[in-house]
Parts: sequence; structure tokens; C-alpha cells
Amino acid sequence: MKPLLKYIFLLMLLFCMSSHSYAKKTQRKKAKTSFVKKTNNQQHSKKGKSKKSKTVNKKIVTNKANLTELLKETTVAVEPSKADSVPEKVITILSAFKPQLRNLAKIGFVNATAITDTNDIVLNYQVPSQNLSFQYRPIALVPRSIRIDSLVSLKNVSSLKVGYGNYLHQYINLNVNTTDQWNNSHSIAVYNESYTGTDNHLQKQRDIGARYIGDQYLNASNSLQTQVFYQHSQRYRYGLVPDASNLPESNYEHNFSHYGASVGWLNFNTKFKLINLNPIAKIEQFEGIPDATDTWLEIKNPMYLMFKNNTKLNLDLLYSFNQYNPSGLIHQKNTILKFDPSITIEKWGSKITVGASPVWINKDDYQFLPNVHFQKKLTDSNYLVKVGWSSSFNNNHYASLAIQNPWIMPVSEMKITTVDKKYINLEVSADKRLDYSFGISFNDYKNLPFFNRILGTDVTSAGLKYQAIFESKATTIEMDANLRYQFSDRLLFVNKLTYKQFNLIKDNSKPWGVLPIEFNSNLNWLPNEKWILDASLIYWSGAAQFKEPNKAYNLKNTMVLNAGFTYKLTSNWSIWGKAENLLDKPYERWADYPSLGLQIIAGVVYSFRK
Repeated sequence: MKPLLKYIFLLMLLFCMSSHSYAKKTQRKKAKTSFVKKTNNQQHSKKGKSKKSKTVNKKIVTNKANLTELLKETTVAVEPSKADSVPEKVITILSAFKPQLRNLAKIGFVNATAITDTNDIVLNYQVPSQNLSFQYRPIALVPRSIRIDSLVSLKNVSSLKVGYGNYLHQYINLNVNTTDQWNNSHSIAVYNESYTGTDNHLQKQRDIGARYIGDQYLNASNSLQTQVFYQHSQRYRYGLVPDASNLPESNYEHNFSHYGASVGWLNFNTKFKLINLNPIAKIEQFEGIPDATDTWLEIKNPMYLMFKNNTKLNLDLLYSFNQYNPSGLIHQKNTILKFDPSITIEKWGSKITVGASPVWINKDDYQFLPNVHFQKKLTDSNYLVKVGWSSSFNNNHYASLAIQNPWIMPVSEMKITTVDKKYINLEVSADKRLDYSFGISFNDYKNLPFFNRILGTDVTSAGLKYQAIFESKATTIEMDANLRYQFSDRLLFVNKLTYKQFNLIKDNSKPWGVLPIEFNSNLNWLPNEKWILDASLIYWSGAAQFKEPNKAYNLKNTMVLNAGFTYKLTSNWSIWGKAENLLDKPYERWADYPSLGLQIIAGVVYSFRK
């Protein structure tokens, strides 16, 4: 009986446990089904009964639905019902977001709201067709011996330069620059230089002079530039004079005095003006030997009218007056009045000038010569071509002739030189540092001055004398070449070559005293803030000369090397040196007037400012 009761009790216990487990399982399924239906109804209302929601609902109704498939079908976080005893689970879905830093203005230490501007601004530019062919060409910077400290301008700077060298060479130069209370600039220079040769006691020279340059400030757009100068040269005609000569030095004196003044009006505000002019006037006096004087007055007025479309009307004016007195009883006057009306047009990447030059010479000689100029930059290149036909007039005076040949005597008749020039030039800008050019011209000269010795005089007692000979008509072919290289403001290398060939000479057999070939080369180098180096080379082929008895010959070709330096010791003190004719070979620019050998001079410079 007892075993039977045990079996019955065991069966009842199993039945109760199974019934309770089944009830909990059924309750859990009903809760999940109601939650999923509620969620699908919300998605259905938001998406407008999409087909995707219907598919999800069908899948959830089936007994095979699980949580992984549910997450694949929807992106909504699933939260269990509070009535469910299963622990809550949270699913977080993050998007691929990259934060960015933006500079926002702060007002009251609060970030302002970033505003995104989506509007496009349309800008229209109208560029003239001729401006499309312009090429940038940097302004050349020329090294200077004075280096400005910070922003201090040269308002009150003075310097004293002294030096001494061989051949008893003495040099002194005082330069003062100052600016007054009215903002006017003044520059005063005084100098004295002398030397004495060793081969001939007459081979000596002394030059003294003074110069004033002023810039008078009128207003922001106008100023007056003035200049006053005086220079005196004392020398002796030592050509072919023996050193043992006992004659007084006064027999060989060959002194010159030159002084004058000039004034010019500078107008800087020319951009918005119709008429632009900058007149310049100068008057000079020259005293030579024996008692020969020359006084001249010259007025230049470059003037033009500016119109639209890059058109310019040029109205340049030149007046020159010269009174030459070869002796106390003879007076000669020469005048030139010249107009240069022309029209300049800049179009199609070219510059065209067309005009004429009416000229009145001494009131009775009238000439009408063309004035034409054309320049064009070749397309897609750095080549600039210039072609033209122009004329120029030189009112010769005693000083201009003495500058070319310092040993000339007064001429009996002073004449005006006329040059009719046809030319073509090619300028090339290789890069921002290198520029070079080549040109050829065909020239017709009237009254071109030649220089030759005066024959039939006693050279031993008076020294060798030269004269100026005016050739009535001559034609030449002249070629010139230029090369310039510049590296920043540290290095400047400039070269110039000229060649002159005479095809026709009417009165003389040869172009006396004219150099056929001349070459000049200059180098300026600033290796650092203390050193300034310079060097030069001069080469020319010998000019034709004439000597007794009726013999013509050419002088020797000449090459001269020069070099110099300046070294800054302190802010006020510097040392300098210069060497001329480094090859130590005396040469002759004019026959029988040999130069000195190697000349070396050195000294100090003291600079100060208030």
C-alpha cells in the first residue's frame, strides 16, 4: 500500500510542475507578441504603411523570429516591457561622424553661430587686348656705396674723404647733405686733387672745384631742382717737351675754368593732368686760352598732352644760344630753335611715334626732318624691336670740345653739328637678372669735329697743341652692344661695346682722333655689409693721327684695368683704396701725350650725421 501511495504522490508533483512551467512560457510569448505589434503599428503610421514594415510583421508573427533577425530588419532600439521579468538590454547604434574645428567669432566670450554663405559673387574684368602682351620687367637696382641704417633718411649726413698715393697724388673731398625746416634738401661738395709725374716735370695737373645741388620743396606735387658749380683745371702741355727744358712753365700753361647754374621744375602729379611739362634752363661760362671765352644758354621743355586710348601728343621744345669769343675782338653767335611735334600711339602691343622736327639754325638756315619711331615686342618672346629715323643738333662750344680733347686750342669758327640717324635695335630680357641688346645705325653727319695736332709750331718752346677740325659731311655705320647682369643689390656687371666705320668723308682723308672700337666694362660687388668692391676695364683701338712730314698713322690699341675697394671699420670710419692702370703700361689717347704708369692711392673716410 505504501509504495502505491508514493507513486501516486510523485505523479501529482510532476503534473503540477509541468503545468506551472507551461503557463509561464505561454505568458512570455503573449507579452512579446503584443510589444512587437505595438512597435510595427508605430512604424506603419510614420512610414505610411511601407512594404518593409509588413514584411517585418509577418516575420515576427512566426515562431522562428529571433532578436538577431529583428535587428537586421529595423534600426529601432528594442526595449522590453516593464512587466517582463527579463533584465533590460540597450542597443546603441553610432553613425560615422567626423568632428571639425571652425574659427567662430566670440561675442561676450560666447561662440557665435557659424553662418554658411552659399551665394556666388560674379566679377567681370575687362582687360584691353594690348595689355595682354605686357611682360613684367623688374626695376634695376644699382648698388650704392652708402647703406642706409634702418629707416633713417639722408637728411643731415656729411663725409670727409682724404687719400694719398704715388706720383705725389693727393685727394680731399668734403660732402655735406642737409635738410632745412621747410623740407628743402641741400648738397654741397668741395674737392681738390693733384699729382706730379716722374718722367717729365711738366706732367702734372691740379683740379679744384665746388658744387651745390638743391631741391626746393614747393608742394606735394612740385619741386625745383637747382645746381651751381665751379671747376678749375691747371695743367701744362708736356707733349714732346724735353724734361731738361729750362723755359718758364708759363710758356706751357693750359688752364681751363668752367662754371654755371641750372634750374629745373619737376612735376610728380602727372597721372590726372592733361598737360605735362618739366622745363629745364641752364647757363654756363667757359674760359680757355688765350683769353678765349664761351657763354651759352639752353632751355629744354619736354611737354605732351595725354588723351584717352593711350594716345599722346608730344610738343617738345629746345632753344640753345651760344656766344663764342676766340679773342677779345671777335664774337660769334650760334642759335638753335627746334620743335618736335609728334603723335605717340600704344596699340596692338606696339608703340608708334610719327612726327617731324622743324629747326631754325642762326635764323637763316631752316630744316625740316622726319621723326619716326616704332617698337614692338615679339609674340611669346622676350625680344623688343625698335626701328626709327630721327635727327639731333649739337650747339658746339669750347667746353664740349675740351672735354673730348683737353689739349685743343681755340677754334677760329665754331659750328653746329647735325646728325641724321636711321637705326634698328634689338633688346632681349633673358631673365630677371640678364639683359642685353644689339643695335645698328646709319648716320649722316654735318660739321662733325675731328681732332689733330697743329703743324708748323715750335713744340719745344710751347708744347704740343691740338685743334678741332669740322668735317662738312661724313657718313658712318655704327654698331653698339650692351650686356647687363644684376644679382639683387649685391652684384652689378655692365658692359658696352661701340664700333664706328666711316664710309664717306668729304674734306679730310681720315677721321682724325675718332676711336673706331671702344669697349667699357664695370663691376660693382657688395660681398657683405662691410666690403664694397669695384673694377673696370677699358679697351679701344688706336685713332688715326697725322704728324710731320705729312705722315698718317694709327695709335696703338689700349687696354686699361682699374680696381678699388671700401671697407667699413665702424659706423663713422671707413678705409678706401684705388689702383689705376694695373698693367703698368703707359698709353696714349692723344699722340705724344703718354699717361702715367700704375697709380695707387688709399685713404680714410669719416662720416657723421647730426
